[in-house]
Amino acid sequence: MPVRKTTIEKLRKGLLPIVALAVVGTAAPAASMAAPAGPTHDATPASVSGTTSVLAPVKLPGQKLARTYSPSEAKAFERTGGDPAVLAYWTPARMKAAKPLDMPGDAKVVDQTVRAIATKQPQVAARAVSSKLSTTMKNFPAPVTNFSITNGKLFIGGYESGSWCSASAINTASKRVLITAGHCVHSGRGGDWRNNLVFVPGYNAFNRDHDPVGRFQAFRLRTFNAWINNSDLNRDVGFVTTYNGGDWSRRVVDTVGGHGLAFNGGTEFDVSIFGYPSNRDGGNKMWACWGVATDSSWWDNQSKIGCNFGPGSSGGPWTWNYNNVTGQGFVRSVMSTIDGNGVNRGPYFDTAVRDALNAANGDWPFA
Repeated sequence: MPVRKTTIEKLRKGLLPIVALAVVGTAAPAASMAAPAGPTHDATPASVSGTTSVLAPVKLPGQKLARTYSPSEAKAFERTGGDPAVLAYWTPARMKAAKPLDMPGDAKVVDQTVRAIATKQPQVAARAVSSKLSTTMKNFPAPVTNFSITNGKLFIGGYESGSWCSASAINTASKRVLITAGHCVHSGRGGDWRNNLVFVPGYNAFNRDHDPVGRFQAFRLRTFNAWINNSDLNRDVGFVTTYNGGDWSRRVVDTVGGHGLAFNGGTEFDVSIFGYPSNRDGGNKMWACWGVATDSSWWDNQSKIGCNFGPGSSGGPWTWNYNNVTGQGFVRSVMSTIDGNGVNRGPYFDTAVRDALNAANGDWPFA
């Protein structure tokens, strides 16, 4: 693992946090699904600002290799919300039977001896925006009163290996980007890209309507090269660009709203965390945890908090300035690991994360 930033390096970051804007959603009649196009391969992954993106792989029964799609095929899927074969696979029963994706191991859990000056105000890369359709979903009472459908469950794989992470929509110009953990889109050093990703905002297996606004299939995946090559937990951040989808065949942020993104702030901040931990109701509905995230240690670039959120919560947003009225806030980290004491950790958001978000915004190539 690469050398982590020291406390002194953290002090050199800007004093004011930077924030990105979030967006509101709209609704329209759902489009009918078309037949899937033939498979092609994304021969040249796009590498920008220390990150790499690929067309989201799809692996169907009987196929040894994942299939991806040419730009023209992907453009055709804009009308259908993605590959109908993938969307058809993720039935309510299969979603409920999925297993949580394991969190990466965190071998460096020790008592905190040095803490960075962690009260710096972050910058804003994107502003949060409310959904034009709906902003709330009533759920189990928790320290947060508004379980926003901006957050949801990210289903991965399938065909006897289905798993899940957590994710949330981020407001960008494309209105298509989700943020999650890097290990939710790529398995890390020596591994490969995840396949068959489908995002379900506000998923709740206990409700009659388990997907209140429908599903959004991944079009493109992006994460840091440091995660891909070294499983560096400081870069355990991933982005998913989605097709039109949901019950109204619209862009995800137009449908469910989008959080903002804040970076270059301190590692200590007030936080509201959302996700689908497998150790809470089996991961069948959204949970929240709030409190103060503190600096993890002097040798890494992470924040920590004792939420005891287990596997399945990976990728869930750590939101700052979360507003229970609008259901939006500013994402300042994502869920990455848990240790044996129930302490969760998430990576620090710096300028490189802002740049990765901007790159992900450009991953949708169509007008």
